[in-house]
Amino acid sequence: MTSFDLSPLQKEKIHALFSEWMSSPSDILGGKDIDALITRHEAVERRHPKLWVSTGLQLFWAVRADIANRTSALKSRIERSMPKYVVHSGYQDAREVLETKNVCLISGPPGIGKTTLAQMLLAEHISMGYEPVVISQDINEAWHSLTHNTRQIFIYDDFLGEIAFFERMAKNEDKRLVDLIEKISSGSSKKLILTTREYILRDAKKFYERLDHLDGRLNFLLELNAYSRNDRARILYNHLWHSEISSTCLREISIGGYKKIIDHKGYNPRLIEYCTGGAFDIESSGYPDRFKATLDHPERIWRAAFDKHLLEEHRLLTLILCTLPRQAALDDLREAYVSLCSQAGIPNAGRSFRDTLEVLEGTFITIGRNGEGKPAVSHANPSVTEFCLARIESDSELLRNIIESAVLFEQLSIIFKHGDGAAFFSGGRLGRRSRLILLSAINAERDLLLASMRRTFKSRSPEREMVWQAGRGNFYTEPPGKFERRINFFFQCLERWEMDVSVIEAEVLFVIERWKNSEGGKEDALKLIEEIESRSLPSSVSEQAIHALDSWLESTLKETEDWIHYAEFASRSGGLGPDTADQFDRFMDEEFSRWSPSPPDLEKMKDIAENMGLDDLVSRIDEALEEESREPDDDYHREASSEVESNVHEVTEGELAELFGRLSSD
Repeated sequence: MTSFDLSPLQKEKIHALFSEWMSSPSDILGGKDIDALITRHEAVERRHPKLWVSTGLQLFWAVRADIANRTSALKSRIERSMPKYVVHSGYQDAREVLETKNVCLISGPPGIGKTTLAQMLLAEHISMGYEPVVISQDINEAWHSLTHNTRQIFIYDDFLGEIAFFERMAKNEDKRLVDLIEKISSGSSKKLILTTREYILRDAKKFYERLDHLDGRLNFLLELNAYSRNDRARILYNHLWHSEISSTCLREISIGGYKKIIDHKGYNPRLIEYCTGGAFDIESSGYPDRFKATLDHPERIWRAAFDKHLLEEHRLLTLILCTLPRQAALDDLREAYVSLCSQAGIPNAGRSFRDTLEVLEGTFITIGRNGEGKPAVSHANPSVTEFCLARIESDSELLRNIIESAVLFEQLSIIFKHGDGAAFFSGGRLGRRSRLILLSAINAERDLLLASMRRTFKSRSPEREMVWQAGRGNFYTEPPGKFERRINFFFQCLERWEMDVSVIEAEVLFVIERWKNSEGGKEDALKLIEEIESRSLPSSVSEQAIHALDSWLESTLKETEDWIHYAEFASRSGGLGPDTADQFDRFMDEEFSRWSPSPPDLEKMKDIAENMGLDDLVSRIDEALEEESREPDDDYHREASSEVESNVHEVTEGELAELFGRLSSD
């Protein structure tokens, strides 16, 4: 049997050589014969998606070059991961959940392979013709990218944050997420894959009742906890086969060294990947023992490389990433890095920035593209972030340098939130105790932090947000409500430090003046007005804020979101008047004319219409909602199937020896 295509004459020649062991040339199978067998035996093909997914992917990327360019980083990650991936029982379970529920939330401990599993599911559906949508910032990206008549699959990796859920879920985002899950689970042409660490999900469910209730009702959670011995062996083998490991190391593995690894209680696919990569010693003898030592003490991975192999400027770039969004734009990272180096007495860091990136890439950092398609830098995985935060927490001088060198306001709020997450955080390698230590260290520098916050208050934001605008469509920009968010962070800090909020009166008045000029983020403004009303600011400031916000919201009722925000604000002061009801009725009439098949956010528009007593409009919206629920059934290029045999075979010692014996050149 060979994947090489054989002619009848070639089969005759092979049979002549091996006729003692063959009855006829028909016992010889070439590539086309194997393809024909696979076609006849569909169960085999379903059990081994790697047989067809890569071909389907290549076809999709070729036909949809626009999507390939927009998701080039994702495309590269999938292509790197696929050769090493082992289809295990967790994959089959996730397949079934995604097929039957349309939504699959993959939960498990750090490094177990949640992201890779999600990417393989994504690859399978792309090869079936689904358009991929990567959610990198918040759930609004999914809502803005949702189309009515296109098969789409959404992936939201670490949707609750990488190491604690406070990193990711903004106010009311849990509701928007639940609404999206409800919509996708009840449809027929959309899929949604979410991943999170198990302990983060556990904590988040205590905080967000909607998430707990929804999972209990829809049952879309898949817990990825462990691998069989066969799975562990095949994962290790695939990584060794596709690595650049020396023949010396492979020989040590093949003669029994693999047992120290696959039977280790600390076995972890992320560590397998690290110990078979270029950052590890894969040349000299003693490889299985080095491998085992890493599994014994995984925290040493970053410590040894960080202390022994990096220059100080390399360390500072790795550390400063903790103060930036998970995908940091190159320009933002460069400015923050150069400023920290200057504060630490390292001159001319800007000249070596590119060289520093090259040194760190592949070990401590990864360079990809953000939602805009622009180059972005992030830590290689969450364990690097945890390691760096532990370093900052234990070095008071480093923490002071980070605070004093901050060039962007969000650097300060992000590092503060890493520590403040201890208030509702109970797991992870960093741990609650270490976070409390970090928070204590930050509190000790509160005057310095407050001074830096005021100094950087008007700086640009490193965060990007997808917004929609009539005539322009979707685009990324700084959060429109960045100043409102910053004031809210001021309030959070001052409350913790029991300081008088009057110290930021000037910043509050600055935001109010922006509202008078119709500038800002309406959603964030609504959150801020609640804080302003509840704080001990002068009554004149509160009155100015309420009047300015009311005038701004009422005078800019142009889009659906404008009405949603105004209705929310007006509900606290008696609701919307009859004149506004007529205006809303005309607005919705124009919306129905402008959109096909129906306008967005119909459920919320229905609520506003009901509150205004617009019965005819309510009926019209109900009809549109009913029509919208009848999604068209598209022709699938290939249907996924959950009818896949489980691999229940328990691997024997002889089979393991045979498998790893292939690695030896002897």
